[in-house]
Amino acid sequence: METRHTIDRLDHVTEFVEDVGHRLTRLGVEGAVALALPFPLLAALAAATAPDSGASYTPWNYWCALMMPVMLSLASATVANADARMGNRPLLSIGTPLSCAWVAKTAWCLVISLLSILLVFAVYATLSVAVPEGAASIPAMLSAALSLVIANSWMIPATLFLTMRAGMLAGAFVPLAAQLGLSFGWSAVPFWPACPPTATIVLPTAFLPVLPSGELELSNRTDDEGNAIGACAVVRIPFSTSQPAP
Repeated sequence: METRHTIDRLDHVTEFVEDVGHRLTRLGVEGAVALALPFPLLAALAAATAPDSGASYTPWNYWCALMMPVMLSLASATVANADARMGNRPLLSIGTPLSCAWVAKTAWCLVISLLSILLVFAVYATLSVAVPEGAASIPAMLSAALSLVIANSWMIPATLFLTMRAGMLAGAFVPLAAQLGLSFGWSAVPFWPACPPTATIVLPTAFLPVLPSGELELSNRTDDEGNAIGACAVVRIPFSTSQPAP
């Protein structure tokens, strides 16, 4: 009898996981594709029109700072709100543990996050083959993509929790505001590895030739640009370190 009850319970959990999967497939895949493609396609267009300039990773930088958090926030809030409106009664009526529901929703949102970053990676991998000038290696781009999935993953449970407790608006916008504020304010965070929102903008620059500000890395600039920047830095040092005469 107890074995049969366990089997029935597993069947309910399986049905729920499939239901969440279908829900996210309908609501998340389209959004993931729509928000993932514009910036890398812009980089591809720029490389096609000016191939001598090489591949630019500035669109990647702006995508991970803007579009990826928006996509994660909307997908997570939409999935959580579908059950929050009914107070989890459909889940409780079929005997699904809320902890299993939480894990299933988080897992599917991570799948959507991985799908979106792999689309960006695929475009840039193709671009690196077509325009190898200034392009990062395939392993480096894949490492940057996986680091983004990990660094942004904190938004999923935060959005699910706030949506269930405080509603759709709070769940969608509070984690998103924290993510955008701390990522764009990366220079004000003293220890970025301890701050996941800041890590999303700083960590990929360890693998890609782009700075957190979106500017081209110094080593990838032309010689004239590099010499000009170096000269400006030398000129600024005495003025920034000089003290007024007593």
